[in-house]
Amino acid sequence: MVTVATAFRVSIPTPASHMVHVEATVSVGAGALPDPLVLFMPVWTPGSYLVREYARHVEGFATDSAHATKIRKNAWQIRTGGAARLRVRYRVYAGELSVRTNHVDETHAFLVSAGLFLGVEGSEQAPVRIELALPHGWRVATPLPQTSGAHDTGVRCYEAPTFDALIDSPFEIGTHREDTFEAAGTPHRVVISPSWAAGERDVQRFLVDAKTIVETLAKLFGAALPYEAYHLFLHLRSQGRGGLEHRSSAALIAPPSAFSTREAYLDLLSLVAHEVFHAWNIKRIRPAGLVPYRYEKECYTRLLWWFEGATSYYDWRCLALARLCTVDEYLEHLAGEIAYLDQTPGRLVSALEDASYDAWIKLYRPDENSSNSSVSYYRKGEVVCALLDLELRARTGGRATLDVVLGHLWTEYGAPERPVPEDAMQAIFERVAGVPMGDLFDAWIRGTSEIPYAATLAQFGLCLERTPRSDSAPCSLGARFRSDMGRAFVTSVARDSAAARGGLDSGDEILGIAGLRIEGAQVEAALRGRTPGQTVDVVVSRDGHLAVKTVTLDPPRAERVRLAPIRDATEGARRAFESWLGPYPAWPAKAAS
Repeated sequence: MVTVATAFRVSIPTPASHMVHVEATVSVGAGALPDPLVLFMPVWTPGSYLVREYARHVEGFATDSAHATKIRKNAWQIRTGGAARLRVRYRVYAGELSVRTNHVDETHAFLVSAGLFLGVEGSEQAPVRIELALPHGWRVATPLPQTSGAHDTGVRCYEAPTFDALIDSPFEIGTHREDTFEAAGTPHRVVISPSWAAGERDVQRFLVDAKTIVETLAKLFGAALPYEAYHLFLHLRSQGRGGLEHRSSAALIAPPSAFSTREAYLDLLSLVAHEVFHAWNIKRIRPAGLVPYRYEKECYTRLLWWFEGATSYYDWRCLALARLCTVDEYLEHLAGEIAYLDQTPGRLVSALEDASYDAWIKLYRPDENSSNSSVSYYRKGEVVCALLDLELRARTGGRATLDVVLGHLWTEYGAPERPVPEDAMQAIFERVAGVPMGDLFDAWIRGTSEIPYAATLAQFGLCLERTPRSDSAPCSLGARFRSDMGRAFVTSVARDSAAARGGLDSGDEILGIAGLRIEGAQVEAALRGRTPGQTVDVVVSRDGHLAVKTVTLDPPRAERVRLAPIRDATEGARRAFESWLGPYPAWPAKAAS
């Protein structure tokens, strides 16, 4: 098969238009290009498991050849007629700022390679050259190495060894701020956009804490950092929060208030820990279902409960181990994840491995019934991985831990870059522990039963306390609401709740309860003075028609969850806890005998 080399020239002549202009030159060293030649744009980007249809943003596709035909939603076939070289031109609209989409405005360009560059079918392993023609005063940050060969002022050249490497490399172009730190002997570059969004003191603190996070994670894996250099792209914008991992970089988006409160700052640090952890766990330790990446269709794996759930477990645990958060703050976070599960009826419907497999159609496409029918493999995965860590420790007397599983995965699969078989995780746990683990995998990963927290937590001196919020009404409808201009609308109805039994539905506007008009969308105010089991009339507007629904109220939901130390915890349980999270000064005094 003929290997085709590709060179891209990218320009942004009018940033305010949100348009990126791309010219691709495909060529062969000797002979002729394949005839026909097929160019394709990925439909998704690794780490974000949703078909995003990047080709919908492509316009103005043109070639030197008179015979170019679109043959699929994201692919073009070109008759090359024996030519050794061919040019293709197109534009990409870049109007959405997220970690997985392209965004261009007057201040910067964040370019996600999966949504910008075309691949040559059959030549995905060939090197790719990228030329960036920069707007005046802008500069470039990317994990790709810069190369020589630019003939024009304001042009930067980069090279990716393969199409995979290109897709794994974002670009930040603009007037961003750049800082560096060294962790474990490796350079790390922090790119902040916009440059003025964070104060000097905040940035310096962030650099120190990011260094601590990286070095703490390296110790967990017991290995040198798996990359030669690393980029952290941090967008401080009001549009959302999230991250996307790459092999030697990560894109983060956080609100400008990320440095304003301790809660927001710890959330930002956990995001850093999460994405850097992925440099090991999914970028190098990869499930077989994602090897190789197939960019034109879904790549299925049942192991996202591990690759995202364990990563979520370790992001906050890393903060605790590094003393960037207190033990109590870590326990509060973990209790919050348990509270989320408590309020998700889908935990009893969808198994973790099924939620992993269905990521493409469920997690990124939530609707009003999602919480009833599915569960997040991030959040339940985090809780389950925490419990698996505790059970490993308890069943082996502390000899085996989830940290040991990490080391095994790195040695056996990550370092040699061997895919983890889709059905191998239980066997890997049992090999590390030397004890059976099938009961836990059957119940927590392949099953949908309630998680019995008490027995596992007690072995570490903890108990789970569930109570209603102190400001909650004494009864519940079992629905969630949104406020719109002082009007209350139902957003979701919990399965088997009072609202479900009474016939309330998502989209209903709640006008009155028990003869009281709902003012300012304050539904709970109308429930005060009511008692569980009491029947009330709920007046709703549905599709412009008024209706009265008779609802029998539920007890208040136990929305507040606390992981509390057991007063009379044994010395063994206390030692086990401290081997997990370190010293804990908050043990209550034991009762007098």
